[in-house]
Amino acid sequence: MKKTKIFSILALSILVTLFSSTFSSAQTTTLSVGVSPTSEKIILNPGEKYPGEIVFWNLSDKTTVYQVSASGFKQVENMPGTAIILTKEEDSKALYSASSWITLEKEAIELIPNKNIKVKYTITVPDDATEGEYTAEIFLLSEKEESKGTYASTVLGSGVPILIKIGDEYIESAELLSFSVDKKIYEFPDVIFSTKIKNLGNTHISPIGEISITNIFGQEVDRIKFNESNQSLLRESSGIYEDEWYNKELLSEENEIMFGPMTANLVSTYRTISPGFAPLIAETTFWIVPWKLLAGLAIIIILLILILRKKRK
Repeated sequence: MKKTKIFSILALSILVTLFSSTFSSAQTTTLSVGVSPTSEKIILNPGEKYPGEIVFWNLSDKTTVYQVSASGFKQVENMPGTAIILTKEEDSKALYSASSWITLEKEAIELIPNKNIKVKYTITVPDDATEGEYTAEIFLLSEKEESKGTYASTVLGSGVPILIKIGDEYIESAELLSFSVDKKIYEFPDVIFSTKIKNLGNTHISPIGEISITNIFGQEVDRIKFNESNQSLLRESSGIYEDEWYNKELLSEENEIMFGPMTANLVSTYRTISPGFAPLIAETTFWIVPWKLLAGLAIIIILLILILRKKRK
């Protein structure tokens, strides 16, 4: 009897260990400068002028002097919705940079804590500008950053990205390069879907859609949004979108199983005109194997068998 109790306590300890889990919270960082608007999307014609205004404010408790600059930008590789300021050399060679079209009212500003300041600018489109989309950003550069020449390290969060469409002939074209999961076997439904898309057109795109998940019987057990944050992909760029499917249960609301071999189907659209035309479609498979639960059940069954044998003896 003593051995049975010891065995039972040991088994219970194993079960507690198997089912225990830990969680970590993501650290968040805050910018020292606030800006409004966060972005601009403008449609202009050759020879047209556009007056704009940006409001900056200080989020820190220290007064700082910033240089006001304009430059083209490019997307961070494989990261849609992000971008990085071009260096002066890169900007001078960029075919679709509109930084030379921008005239700034102020070259420098002093940001005082809890106060904001307005910066006016004018975009003058050249008469010979060809059709397509051009990019520029008006951003702030501190004296420290300027002395180090760290233009390339200044990201979009420090300024306002501006997308300028010239004319009305746009080519919206994209290719789905891959659709996959981060692992092939999961303990519970906690899956990261990775979708890589390449923009083949001459304007930015914002692909949206849904990912449906089906079980071994072909039953749809869940559906999540693809690119729910609506991150854009700049022209001539590729981006990897990550979407998470997380569910604490192993049964759906309709009591359909959410374990075993699973299939995920992606249907995405990216066109602003005739969005249902040329959808991006893909499929991937994976397994959900609740091994801790299975191990716990196995231990319980073994315990019951041992107890029954002990009683019979």
